Amino acid sequence: MPFRRFRFRHMQTSVTVLAESEQSYNLVVKNILEARNQVERAIAEEPLFYSSLEPLPEDMWPELEVPRRMCEASELAGVGPMAAVAGGIAQYAVERVKELVVIDNGGDIVMRNDRLIAGIFPSNFGVKLEFQRPEIYSVCTSSGRYGHSISFGDCDASVVLAKDGFVADAFATALGNEIKPGFGREEIENALKDFWKRAKKYVDGIVVIKDGYVGVAGRVELVKANFDERLITKWSLF
Repeated sequence: MPFRRFRFRHMQTSVTVLAESEQSYNLVVKNILEARNQVERAIAEEPLFYSSLEPLPEDMWPELEVPRRMCEASELAGVGPMAAVAGGIAQYAVERVKELVVIDNGGDIVMRNDRLIAGIFPSNFGVKLEFQRPEIYSVCTSSGRYGHSISFGDCDASVVLAKDGFVADAFATALGNEIKPGFGREEIENALKDFWKRAKKYVDGIVVIKDGYVGVAGRVELVKANFDERLITKWSLF
């Protein structure tokens, strides 16, 4: 059965969903709203959850799965918990839909499928994913130049591939932070090498695009990918 494309917007959340049926899409929306509700509760209980740029203890929200997993991922990556919000919400929703589905939450993609080419903006490259059977998998992106993500780096795109959207999103932010203004090819390659040593236990591959240079580490298959920019799902701060 081919995918149908849906768009969903709620407050600051803007999502593109590829689903086999409207029933699956409605279930995705239900779980996105549930995940958002959990994040909103965590922020109401502790405003630092929203503003902290450092990890917070995961045991602060034992009954809230999404905030807890955001804290776990941010601890691994060394960033604040909100660095994992978009990929985490997508991961939470995909896990609760048994049919094939792809969720693009503002550039952070989580899927249950056996293949996907995810274009990387701004470039003519995409990440090709292909599995023997449908799997839950994520491709998350951060940028110091585009979108509304908080980044202390300066790259067009930092991309992380992982089996978990919480982890991929947090590490995409951490990777982007490492690519500083003025970095050329040598500095980017050194930063990638050092970052990969720390990250390879938790993620499968990383990509950095900056000023026409493309750096890769880990298990990543890059392909030429011309895509329609009108399909990009735009996202703003929570």
